[in-house]
Amino acid sequence: MQQFRFRLQRILQWQERLCRIEEDKLRERLAEIAETENKLASLFAERAAIEEEFSAQTAMTPSDLRALAAFRRKSILDQQALEQESRKRRSALDAQRQKLLSERRRLQMIEKLRTRALEEHTRAADRELEALSLESYLSTWISRS
Repeated sequence: MQQFRFRLQRILQWQERLCRIEEDKLRERLAEIAETENKLASLFAERAAIEEEFSAQTAMTPSDLRALAAFRRKSILDQQALEQESRKRRSALDAQRQKLLSERRRLQMIEKLRTRALEEHTRAADRELEALSLESYLSTWISRS
Protein backbone atom coordinates (compact mmCIF):
# COMPACT_ATOMS: atom_id res chain seq x y z
CA MET A 1 0.00 0.00 0.00
CA GLN A 2 1.23 3.42 -0.88
CA GLN A 3 1.21 6.26 1.60
CA PHE A 4 -1.39 8.97 0.93
CA ARG A 5 -0.03 11.90 -1.07
CA PHE A 6 -2.26 14.81 -2.02
CA ARG A 7 -1.22 16.02 -5.45
CA LEU A 8 -2.49 19.54 -4.78
CA GLN A 9 -0.68 19.90 -1.44
CA ARG A 10 1.47 22.83 -2.62
CA ILE A 11 -1.63 24.60 -3.93
CA LEU A 12 -3.37 23.97 -0.61
CA GLN A 13 -0.42 25.47 1.26
CA TRP A 14 -0.35 28.43 -1.12
CA GLN A 15 -4.08 29.03 -0.59
CA GLU A 16 -3.64 28.84 3.19
CA ARG A 17 -0.87 31.43 2.89
CA LEU A 18 -3.15 33.67 0.78
CA CYS A 19 -5.88 33.39 3.41
CA ARG A 20 -3.46 34.41 6.15
CA ILE A 21 -2.34 37.41 4.07
CA GLU A 22 -5.94 38.49 3.47
CA GLU A 23 -6.71 38.07 7.20
CA ASP A 24 -3.72 40.28 8.03
CA LYS A 25 -4.97 42.90 5.58
CA LEU A 26 -8.42 42.72 7.21
CA ARG A 27 -6.86 43.31 10.63
CA GLU A 28 -5.00 46.32 9.17
CA ARG A 29 -8.26 47.76 7.82
CA LEU A 30 -9.90 47.29 11.23
CA ALA A 31 -6.95 49.06 12.90
CA GLU A 32 -7.24 51.94 10.41
CA ILE A 33 -10.94 52.33 11.22
CA ALA A 34 -10.20 52.28 14.95
CA GLU A 35 -7.52 54.94 14.42
CA THR A 36 -9.99 57.16 12.55
CA GLU A 37 -12.63 56.67 15.25
CA ASN A 38 -10.06 57.60 17.90
CA LYS A 39 -9.20 60.77 15.98
CA LEU A 40 -12.89 61.66 15.79
CA ALA A 41 -13.33 61.03 19.51
CA SER A 42 -10.34 63.20 20.39
CA LEU A 43 -11.64 65.94 18.07
CA PHE A 44 -15.02 65.87 19.85
CA ALA A 45 -13.30 65.92 23.24
CA GLU A 46 -11.09 68.84 22.22
CA ARG A 47 -14.08 70.73 20.82
CA ALA A 48 -16.06 70.17 24.02
CA ALA A 49 -13.15 71.29 26.19
CA ILE A 50 -12.64 74.50 24.24
CA GLU A 51 -16.38 75.24 24.13
CA GLU A 52 -16.53 74.74 27.88
CA GLU A 53 -13.50 76.98 28.40
CA PHE A 54 -15.05 79.74 26.32
CA SER A 55 -18.43 79.45 28.01
CA ALA A 56 -16.74 79.74 31.42
CA GLN A 57 -15.32 83.16 30.53
CA THR A 58 -17.29 86.08 31.89
CA ALA A 59 -16.33 88.61 29.25
CA MET A 60 -15.23 87.93 25.68
CA THR A 61 -13.50 90.27 23.33
CA PRO A 62 -14.31 90.39 19.64
CA SER A 63 -10.99 88.71 18.84
CA ASP A 64 -11.96 85.86 21.23
CA LEU A 65 -15.27 85.46 19.41
CA ARG A 66 -13.49 85.45 16.01
CA ALA A 67 -11.04 82.84 17.31
CA LEU A 68 -13.93 80.72 18.58
CA ALA A 69 -15.74 80.99 15.25
CA ALA A 70 -12.56 80.09 13.35
CA PHE A 71 -12.02 77.13 15.67
CA ARG A 72 -15.59 75.93 15.15
CA ARG A 73 -15.23 76.17 11.35
CA LYS A 74 -11.92 74.30 11.42
CA SER A 75 -13.25 71.61 13.75
CA ILE A 76 -16.30 71.10 11.52
CA LEU A 77 -14.05 70.76 8.46
CA ASP A 78 -11.80 68.35 10.35
CA GLN A 79 -14.84 66.35 11.44
CA GLN A 80 -16.13 66.15 7.88
CA ALA A 81 -12.72 65.05 6.61
CA LEU A 82 -12.46 62.37 9.30
CA GLU A 83 -15.98 61.14 8.60
CA GLN A 84 -15.18 60.92 4.89
CA GLU A 85 -11.97 59.05 5.69
CA SER A 86 -13.96 56.73 7.94
CA ARG A 87 -16.43 56.00 5.12
CA LYS A 88 -13.56 55.24 2.72
CA ARG A 89 -11.93 52.95 5.25
CA ARG A 90 -15.20 51.14 5.93
CA SER A 91 -15.64 50.67 2.20
CA ALA A 92 -12.10 49.28 1.99
CA LEU A 93 -12.94 47.00 4.93
CA ASP A 94 -16.01 45.66 3.13
CA ALA A 95 -13.96 45.03 -0.02
CA GLN A 96 -11.30 43.25 2.04
CA ARG A 97 -13.95 41.09 3.72
CA GLN A 98 -15.20 40.05 0.30
CA LYS A 99 -11.67 39.16 -0.82
CA LEU A 100 -11.12 37.15 2.34
CA LEU A 101 -14.41 35.28 1.88
CA SER A 102 -13.45 34.48 -1.70
CA GLU A 103 -10.04 33.14 -0.65
CA ARG A 104 -11.62 31.11 2.16
CA ARG A 105 -14.09 29.57 -0.29
CA ARG A 106 -11.21 28.53 -2.55
CA LEU A 107 -9.39 27.08 0.45
CA GLN A 108 -12.48 25.13 1.50
CA MET A 109 -12.86 23.78 -2.02
CA ILE A 110 -9.26 22.53 -2.06
CA GLU A 111 -9.70 21.05 1.43
CA LYS A 112 -12.81 19.22 0.20
CA LEU A 113 -10.80 17.86 -2.71
CA ARG A 114 -8.15 16.69 -0.25
CA THR A 115 -10.79 15.03 1.93
CA ARG A 116 -12.29 13.26 -1.06
CA ALA A 117 -8.86 12.11 -2.25
CA LEU A 118 -8.03 10.82 1.24
CA GLU A 119 -11.35 8.96 1.41
CA GLU A 120 -10.71 7.42 -2.01
CA HIS A 121 -7.20 6.43 -0.96
CA THR A 122 -8.58 4.88 2.22
CA ARG A 123 -11.20 2.93 0.28
CA ALA A 124 -8.55 1.71 -2.18
CA ALA A 125 -6.26 0.69 0.69
CA ASP A 126 -9.14 -1.12 2.37
CA ARG A 127 -9.95 -2.97 -0.87
CA GLU A 128 -6.29 -3.90 -1.29
CA LEU A 129 -6.09 -5.13 2.30
CA GLU A 130 -9.30 -7.09 1.85
CA ALA A 131 -7.94 -8.67 -1.34
CA LEU A 132 -4.71 -9.61 0.43
CA SER A 133 -6.56 -11.14 3.36
CA LEU A 134 -8.82 -13.10 1.00
CA GLU A 135 -5.79 -14.30 -0.93
CA SER A 136 -4.10 -15.32 2.33
CA TYR A 137 -7.21 -17.15 3.49
CA LEU A 138 -7.56 -18.96 0.17
CA SER A 139 -3.92 -19.99 0.13
CA THR A 140 -4.15 -21.43 3.65
CA TRP A 141 -7.44 -23.15 2.78
CA ILE A 142 -5.93 -24.66 -0.37
CA SER A 143 -2.79 -25.78 1.46
CA ARG A 144 -4.94 -27.53 4.10
CA SER A 145 -6.97 -29.34 1.47
